[in-house]
Amino acid sequence: MKKTILCVTIMLFAICNVNAQDSPDNDLPKTSEISTNLLDLVVAGTLNFNYERLFKQNQSLYLGVNLFDTYGYYDAGYIEESTALSFNAAYFIYFSKEKDHAGFFFYPQLKLRTGEVTVSDYYYYDDVINSTVENEFTYDVGGFSAGFGIGHKWMFSNKFTLTLKGDIARNLGNFDTDYLENIELRFGVNFGYRF
Repeated sequence: MKKTILCVTIMLFAICNVNAQDSPDNDLPKTSEISTNLLDLVVAGTLNFNYERLFKQNQSLYLGVNLFDTYGYYDAGYIEESTALSFNAAYFIYFSKEKDHAGFFFYPQLKLRTGEVTVSDYYYYDDVINSTVENEFTYDVGGFSAGFGIGHKWMFSNKFTLTLKGDIARNLGNFDTDYLENIELRFGVNFGYRF
């Protein structure tokens, strides 16, 4: 009798557990999103990973890591090597009252970058050695910047996101202005997954 009660209890527990796991995904609140900026990857060769923590009242904290970063899209077609690494943080404020963390948004942002970028500065053909000579130039892109941006996010199947955004930031502190400008423009076409 004890074995029968134990078996029935285990079966009821298993059925309840299966039913609890079968609840649709739409009923569970989604609080996180991961994304990557494919425009940066194609244009500048920057690989980035972004995490967005969704809060109430259509606000979120956005954290990103950029590998092989560049300064905006400066010298994008001439980059030979990039050792730059950057971390950025932004606070997204969504303006839609009907959509959950989607639609038009505004964000203030901070960015910390370290590393160097080597570009193919110019090349010429040397008649004496019958060869092409290429000069490279390396510049430091390290520094701290602050700015803001705007964008729009679309949701698909309540899981996937497409974001178009643009931001502008000003470099603060020591920065080599002989080669680079103090103002950096950046654009994004982010594809993400919300969970």
